[in-house]
Amino acid sequence: MKIKYIVFLLILFIHTTSFSLLDEGMWLLDAINKLNLSEFKKNGFELTPEQIYNPNGPSIKDAIVLLGGGTGSFISNQGLIITNHHVAYGAIVSVSTVMEDRLKNGFLAKSLEEEIPVENMTAQVLISMKDITDEVMSTIKPEMTPGEQQKAINAKLREIENREKANTEYECRASEIFYGVKYYLFTYEVIKDIRLVYCPPNSIGNYGGEIDNWMWPRHTGDFSFLRAYVSPEGKTVKYSKENVPYKPKHFLPVSTKGYQEGSFMMIIGYPGRTFRYRTTADIKYAYEEALPISVDIFKIRIDILNKWTKKDREIELKLASRLRGLENTYKNYLGVLEGMKRLKLIQLKSAEEQKFLTFLSSNPDMNAKYGNILNEIESQINDLKAYNKKRVMLSSLVMSCDLLRIAQRLMNYTAIPKKDSTGKIVPKTEADRMPVKNFMAAVYKNYVQEIDKENLTALLLKAAELPEAQAISFVQKITKGKKGEKLEKAIRKFVDNLYEDTKLNSIASAEKLLLKDDDDIRDDEFVEFAIELEKDEAPLREKYQAYETKMNSLRRDLMEAFLKWKGENIYPDANRTMRLTFGTVKPLKPRDAVYWDYVTSLTGVIEKETGIEPFEVPDQLKELWEKKDFGIYTDPKINDVPIAFISNLDITGGNSGSPIINGKGELAGVAFDGNWEGVVGDYYFEEQMNRAISVDSRYVLFILDKFSNAQNLLKEMEIR
Repeated sequence: MKIKYIVFLLILFIHTTSFSLLDEGMWLLDAINKLNLSEFKKNGFELTPEQIYNPNGPSIKDAIVLLGGGTGSFISNQGLIITNHHVAYGAIVSVSTVMEDRLKNGFLAKSLEEEIPVENMTAQVLISMKDITDEVMSTIKPEMTPGEQQKAINAKLREIENREKANTEYECRASEIFYGVKYYLFTYEVIKDIRLVYCPPNSIGNYGGEIDNWMWPRHTGDFSFLRAYVSPEGKTVKYSKENVPYKPKHFLPVSTKGYQEGSFMMIIGYPGRTFRYRTTADIKYAYEEALPISVDIFKIRIDILNKWTKKDREIELKLASRLRGLENTYKNYLGVLEGMKRLKLIQLKSAEEQKFLTFLSSNPDMNAKYGNILNEIESQINDLKAYNKKRVMLSSLVMSCDLLRIAQRLMNYTAIPKKDSTGKIVPKTEADRMPVKNFMAAVYKNYVQEIDKENLTALLLKAAELPEAQAISFVQKITKGKKGEKLEKAIRKFVDNLYEDTKLNSIASAEKLLLKDDDDIRDDEFVEFAIELEKDEAPLREKYQAYETKMNSLRRDLMEAFLKWKGENIYPDANRTMRLTFGTVKPLKPRDAVYWDYVTSLTGVIEKETGIEPFEVPDQLKELWEKKDFGIYTDPKINDVPIAFISNLDITGGNSGSPIINGKGELAGVAFDGNWEGVVGDYYFEEQMNRAISVDSRYVLFILDKFSNAQNLLKEMEIR
């Protein structure tokens, strides 16, 4: 018995130390004292943990901001934020027109007065984070069902959020960690006045486009600048001419020193979601069904958008952000599928689970509690498969069709009549209508009828391919058993009639419809269509909610057991909360006889030039290269301006725009992508393949200085 216990401790030690020694993990910042960062002193690490994260005073943490779908960082004491061009892409598009095409030509504000307000964009600064697990879990009673437990937890989380916010202007959000084994409360200052300061032309900021996306070597100047503003009293208010630049508690100096192979680097940012602790059954489901369905649907939508955006620059600007987002996710999913196949991830996960089961079997009590959990998860996933294709298809119809989104919103608006205190139905007021009007205005802003019709037609044709057991009732009603050309003709006729008869084809007629009573609104052909789809979607939504409740409980139990197996010193999956990752600058050997250096150069930009988008090089940039007018931005190793570099830092979607910080706490670059071979890292981190791609801070400064003459911004920064 004693020998078995010693062996168990040895296994536990190996697992826990291996996790802390590898350059792997998206760590919560309060774990910083557990990390072996001191090992990197030989690689140039000079900071103390308190300089990185100090809950009681200013630290690097205070320079990091959550921006929409990405991350940014303050690089001056005047609220100047650096992020990716592709993170600011929507903002740039929103202030671009055919006549004033800032996306194509770039933009520089030479003074604060010239900076352009960006509607509906915020920057969130983390004020504090704290573990609230004990308080949350105190609501759980042994006799509760999983559904009752989740309801009690959700109620407690809202209670804590409201209590902690109190009368402050902060936003408090509770997040589960380790699938609900732990809970944290994150408090944010939400800055509501964000302005565009600088973006390079698209031929620099998006050089290589989708061809180079997720690829290394990379030659993209993927950076832009924004600025955060607050009221003169320091309040976080919406845009006003009287607002002044925000003064962060900390900002990052910008480094021109560079790096070499093995140099220490770290990233603090807001990664999206990872799935490293998912089971074999989860991986198998993702590989065989979930990802392929999404890939097919995304490809349909991308092809339609590409066809139309190539015809008309005005349409292209309207839909540029939507198209780029679809293309980015589509290619990512293809890379994940390829990576799963290359790694044989299903077999790899299965082998890991066998070790886990062996560990459980050595402890009868744990085996009794957790021994069947993998089978239970697999059973839930099998139940999901019985209706998931239909669920995804219904959701995709709404997400891809603007008028269906509006019709669904109107359906929900009319679903519950307004009543007075006596229960009598009364007319709705302008205040009731205003949220719907705002929603419609946002949708119609980028609405193009021809594209909307084509999207709906293509996805209804795709829906008609669903297996009989998952067929959508209304699609069957349209097609009436037809096949081939007859089926396509029936769907096209239905869509043509729908768009011809509806009152939702313009914002003016839609707002007139909104003034009518609920019955009249529900009589509109598009709203009727939404109601018909809802008949199929409502029961599926209920089923899926029950599935998620059960799976949340199972995943929490599995993670609880996993922590007992691996030890507490492991990192949780990413979930859009602030994380730290660290490692070194490192080259890549992706396959036999192929070696890629860790840095690219301006010469590489010229070598890739074709003269055709996305490999067009601005004449001025070519001239700078030809004259070798590199200024102080030359890297001594390559005798050229460095463009991008790679490191073995562990990142994912949401980290875009995160600062890559050297061992002195300076900005060495801005992370903007992962490599193709490492895209599967959302499910499994493979150190020899996973790389973070970052634009070099020296290229940022070179473009500002030599290309754009942005001396006002250079003077504002602390450049070292």
